[in-house]
Amino acid sequence: MTAHDAFSALINLSDTGPVVEQLNDPDFLSVIFFTIIDHDSLLADLACMLLSNLTKLDSIVNLCLSSTIPPHTSHPTINQDESLSARLKKSTSPLMDLLIELFARGDRKQINPHANFDFLASVWANLSASPKGRDYLVGVSHSSTVTSEAPLFQLSPFTEHPSLIRRGGVISAIKNCCFATEVHDQLLSPTGFNLLPAILLPLMGPEALDDPEEQDEFPVECQLLGPDKRRETDPNLRLILVESLILLATYPFQREIMRKKKVYRIVQILHLDETSENVQESIERLVNLLMRDESEQGTKQIHELDDEDQLVEV
Repeated sequence: MTAHDAFSALINLSDTGPVVEQLNDPDFLSVIFFTIIDHDSLLADLACMLLSNLTKLDSIVNLCLSSTIPPHTSHPTINQDESLSARLKKSTSPLMDLLIELFARGDRKQINPHANFDFLASVWANLSASPKGRDYLVGVSHSSTVTSEAPLFQLSPFTEHPSLIRRGGVISAIKNCCFATEVHDQLLSPTGFNLLPAILLPLMGPEALDDPEEQDEFPVECQLLGPDKRRETDPNLRLILVESLILLATYPFQREIMRKKKVYRIVQILHLDETSENVQESIERLVNLLMRDESEQGTKQIHELDDEDQLVEV
């Protein structure tokens, strides 16, 4: 059996819980990690698929978050980038930081001619389903020797990527991170993660507004989109995006930010075009939050999606 066949078989088998438990071995996971970061590996994408299955297990998520790549490692790394290779030699590198950078910069086979690393998006979705994974992605207690910014900042530009796997995993990770209400200020701040454009852009289409000046209050990235702009085609992803906005509307301060950025108007236009009943209902819940009379509610926290079952795994 070739290595390709072996990886393919493991991907199929690891879709079930008992097999994942059997594969929960640090040495085996190291083989997967180094297969992914080998810049000439023919099996890197298959290894990403396998890792996406394995990270549905909490113990493997914890191992991923604590794993490092030793300096001066004899294993191949993405050394075609001299600056990154030099950084790897200077200090021990957190594995997840390296995979984040591979994902962000290896798009469309730009690092490995045989891999696009799209399935790492599913890994981020699975990691973000755990509190430790969310802390890592939003930069809480984040110590990085490879990347200089919190990982979520590097993931958010991919919500409109042509690959359904890539954008779907990123959108799911964003929603899961929105459960971390303690960082909502940073998630919405233009000087922080500035997540509103990443969430809103996939929900926006080519519609021209009756009042062109109205869009001046949209986030800058959401203005002047043009007649070729297309919405997210997958209704499940549209639902996840709207649910992300609902989560971000937990507190009055964040709701006020969303009002100032005319989120209500954007989702109102979406509602007129929406064909999915589930998405329509979620839009209506969001609109009710944004249109509420805050003077009657004080600073009350609102939980519209506080059930852990609403977390997304891929």
